[in-house]
Order: sequence, then C-alpha cells, then structure tokens
Amino acid sequence: MSRMIITCPSCSTRYPVEASSFAPAGRKVRCAKCGQSWHQAPPADLDERTEAGAETTEVAPEEGPAPAPAFAAATVRKKIFGEKPTPDKAPENPAPPGGNSSDDNDDVVFADPPGVPSGTADIGNRFRAQVRRAASMRRGKALNAAGWVALVLFVGGTLMGGYQWRADIASFWPATTHVYAAVGAPVNLRGLEFRNVAYERQEEQGLPVLAVTGEVVNVSGKAVALPRLRVGLRDGDQNELYHWTFALGQNELPADEVASFVTRLSSPPVEARDIEVRFVREQDDAVAADAAAPATE
Repeated sequence: MSRMIITCPSCSTRYPVEASSFAPAGRKVRCAKCGQSWHQAPPADLDERTEAGAETTEVAPEEGPAPAPAFAAATVRKKIFGEKPTPDKAPENPAPPGGNSSDDNDDVVFADPPGVPSGTADIGNRFRAQVRRAASMRRGKALNAAGWVALVLFVGGTLMGGYQWRADIASFWPATTHVYAAVGAPVNLRGLEFRNVAYERQEEQGLPVLAVTGEVVNVSGKAVALPRLRVGLRDGDQNELYHWTFALGQNELPADEVASFVTRLSSPPVEARDIEVRFVREQDDAVAADAAAPATE
C-alpha cells in the first residue's frame, strides 16, 4: 500500500490516507474538523508507487466462497478515513449496479488525525481557556490597582498643594479662608497679627474706664498699610453690646515691625463679659455710613 498525507487548506489539519483511493483523477474530500471541502488530486508518482508495490508484493489466492458482487461494497454511508472495515457484515442498502457514484458518494469525510485523541484536544482547549481567563483577571486586577494608586496620588497632591499655597489661593479666592480656618489652617490675608491683647478695668475721676492694650505685628515680609482697629464688647451670650474704632499712630508698618496700641472707653456696659479686637472691614464702613445717613420720608 502507498500512503500519503493530505492537508486541509482551511485549518491545516493533516490526515494520512491511502494514495490509491484518489486514482486516477482524484476525488472530493471534506475535513472533519472545520467542514471545509476540496478536490484532492492523486500524487504525481502514484503509478510508480503502484508498480513498485506490485513487484515486491505477492498475493496468495484466497480460498473460500466466491466474492460478492461489486455493487455490494458500495453503500449510501459516506466513507470515513480512519475507520476499521467490517468485512463480515453485509451492507443493508446496496447501491444499484451499473450506476455511477454521485458527488455525495465521493465526499470522503476524514476522522480526527491519528495520534491526537479528541479527549486530549478538549483538555488542551479547556486548559488554554483557563489560562486566558486567569491572564485576563490578572490584567484587570493590575489596572484596578493602578487606577486606585493614581487616584490616591492625585488627591494627595491636590491637598498638599492646597495647603502649601493656601495664602495665594485665599488671596485669589477669599471665600476659601473659611475652609482653611475650619480645618485648623487659617490664612492671614492682611499679613498682620494681634499679640498680647489684654484689657483692664480702671477708674478715672470716679468713673469706670475699660482700657484695652495690645500689639500689631507685620508677618507678611513686606511693608503693609495699617487699617483702623475695632473693639467690640459682648455679653455672656456673645451678643455685641457696644463697639468703637480707632486708628494707630502710624499709617504703614514695615516688615517684621511691631506697633503697640492703647484704647480706653469710659463707662463701659455693666453686662460686658467678653471683648473682641479686630481690623475694620469694608462692610463695617458700609454699615456705619448707612447708620449715619439722615432718614428721608
């Protein structure tokens, strides 16, 4: 017998077959793996292989009953390469004698190539699928972790920058001073601080007098204009009872310099329990101007 290897043009699966099955003009075959059909021609040296086999092979006459008619070997079932023949079993539906075989009868279906059991192929496919799923899960976890790290770095950098440059941010957006004060990092936009503020009850010419003392320090690193100061008296419920304003003895305070102040109020409210000293704000001037304007009918 002469063997040959044919290859599916679609999936490249290889099948060992008998070369004599394709003599003389070839036949139509179909791949059992992908279903691709094609016409397979016999090998070019088929005649030489047949003659060489005939010279070296002796065929002994077969004793027994007479051979069955030629048409008895043909069946409707398609021939599958790789199946073992069953010579003792008679065909159930013999083809009519003298007829030519159709294209369907020439359609040879190849079984799985030898040496690659279907069970082994299934195990390999499942293993490769599991490996791909595991790799995809690892990639997904790595991307998720990288995203969290990037988010933490972004938030941390934003908070650090907001704290480091809080003075510049507050000067550009004054409303943020309340936020910084709430988190314990107040921002001084004026560049001036109060230090050693104190008050004392005194008596002059038989009248009670409240004396308030303290210092104003320039912490901005540059010369700053000195605004007016405002002193407010509050009761036990922190309601303002009375206030007054005064100016310091100089209009501008150089960097890192200190300006001391003393202010007095005769006959302060008896209910006063607390004192507030701060710089005059623009809205304070607006309120004072409205209060001084004459009423019109």
